[in-house]
Amino acid sequence: MPINIGDRKLSTLYSNWERTAQPLGKDQALEILAQVGDGSRWNAASLLTELKKPGVSPEKQIAMAQAGMTAGEKKDIATILDQGKVPLDATARSFLEKVIGRASTPTPPTPPTPPTPPPAATGLSVTGNQAQGLSGVTRAGATIEAINITTAPGGRLHMDDTMVVGKADASGQFSLAKLTGEQQMREGDLVRMRARYADGTTSDWVTVKASGIEAKDSRNAVVALFRIGISDVGGGKVSVDNINASRQVSEPGAKLQFTNNRTGEKALVTITETGGFPAGFTLNGKAGDSFSIAASDGVNNTTFAQATGNVTVPGGAASTTDLIPDPALHKDELDAAGKPKFSTVNFTGPLFIDAARPEDVQQGQLGNCYFPAAMAAIAKHNPDAIANLIKDNGDGTYTVTFKQKDWATGKFKEVPVKVDGDLYARSYGGALYGHSSNSSDPKKMELWFPLVEKAYAQWKGSYNTIGNGGHVSDVFQDCMGVDASSMSLASNGERAWEQIVKTVDAKKPLGAGTFGEDQEAKYTNTGVYANHAYTIMGYEKSGTDRFVVLRNPWGESEPAGNGANDGIFKLKLEDFTKLYQSMYFQT
Repeated sequence: MPINIGDRKLSTLYSNWERTAQPLGKDQALEILAQVGDGSRWNAASLLTELKKPGVSPEKQIAMAQAGMTAGEKKDIATILDQGKVPLDATARSFLEKVIGRASTPTPPTPPTPPTPPPAATGLSVTGNQAQGLSGVTRAGATIEAINITTAPGGRLHMDDTMVVGKADASGQFSLAKLTGEQQMREGDLVRMRARYADGTTSDWVTVKASGIEAKDSRNAVVALFRIGISDVGGGKVSVDNINASRQVSEPGAKLQFTNNRTGEKALVTITETGGFPAGFTLNGKAGDSFSIAASDGVNNTTFAQATGNVTVPGGAASTTDLIPDPALHKDELDAAGKPKFSTVNFTGPLFIDAARPEDVQQGQLGNCYFPAAMAAIAKHNPDAIANLIKDNGDGTYTVTFKQKDWATGKFKEVPVKVDGDLYARSYGGALYGHSSNSSDPKKMELWFPLVEKAYAQWKGSYNTIGNGGHVSDVFQDCMGVDASSMSLASNGERAWEQIVKTVDAKKPLGAGTFGEDQEAKYTNTGVYANHAYTIMGYEKSGTDRFVVLRNPWGESEPAGNGANDGIFKLKLEDFTKLYQSMYFQT
């Protein structure tokens, strides 16, 4: 179970270290200080630069961090010291203890290192090439898990979101183990794998560069432009980071070349072992500058002649299209001074393309899975309700009419909310928050879902207000003016099935939610995610088997073997009630 770190960015940083399991030293301690001290006059990237300047004493480093450190962040450092699973070397531990004003504790003597057992007994080794799949040796009966970390950046996969690809026999041998679907191996791909033993423990990670599959390596490193955040930090510098640090920007070791399209200056950076940028990475530039990005895996595009795309630094010329004030960003998209790290772009695409469909809906950089799951459910079972919800005013504005329940009378009153087509955008130009699947182009993207989400944020107060979890059933009420309810799925398989059939046949929306992150181990290799809401699309029967059809509001990522990577999949009823905690439905 992960340790409880309250600061979100520090939690993500520490989770990455947990995955690599490498001991933490003074450099990592400074990275921790940069995260907890970013409430001062520096953001995390610029503070890290200051902390690492030659001649800055440890006492000065501690004072700089303490200037912006909150009581909660002090507690986070104590949690790392007392409960952290990644080893801290003596220097780093002593340094962090001084930061929080704690007397240094003596380092216990290091016990003698036991002799390393052979891989077949406790570890994992890979043999041969991958012409017929992955093969090797591990402990007898172990399950083999793998993820293609060359293709993973294109989706929403963490580096440990594996799939089961095979099983070792009684002698510990495994062969013909293959990744499928979007993760199918090609020559030169980096495949990260481990063995999982009968007691639930795992071997160390092993990364293999696939060979023997094709005559040559022709797949270049994939770059997730939508994860690249870039912002002006002053002094002619712009910081570059991963806005979703728990997932990859590109494969480890890939090189990215940034070219300032205004000045022509080029800068090269190597992607870290966790798939992100080195801490403190900056470019020369200013607000409004755009940068062309080209990538190379060391084999393909080594001259960086072929660009992947462009990113733009927010700021520069003020927008002239803002007809109505926009709801404030989520707090995670603000810098240390409380200023937005993202600008708005005016989206002018069609409101609807072939009416509202659940496949239109894609969750963005916002922790509001309950909202897109609910909207996709309404679009699936009652698309007319979406058409009645939003109106194009013909002047660049739209009116979304929500329904607010008067709990004293039980009646609903209409709440019209007027918005324009300005949406917060990522550095490459696509929408930051909710978006549609047809296109990321501001002139082509279908607008009904992101505009309803924007109006919901406007009504409730901000994107931060709606971006920290909620209930699918509340959205049914707010958007349709109907009563909605929920039920626990524990030991309620028959009752759940009856409710699903009844609700689907009545063309009413319903959704489901998984257990919280404290039960994340339950979801290993299932393709289903903890603490996440899903749309229930329908049900199916096959002989005596009964299936629930679901959709991930990401519009991708589903259990292996379910066909297209579109987020739609089906589970047997007994698996559904095991993996999902609650169900939400219109009554």
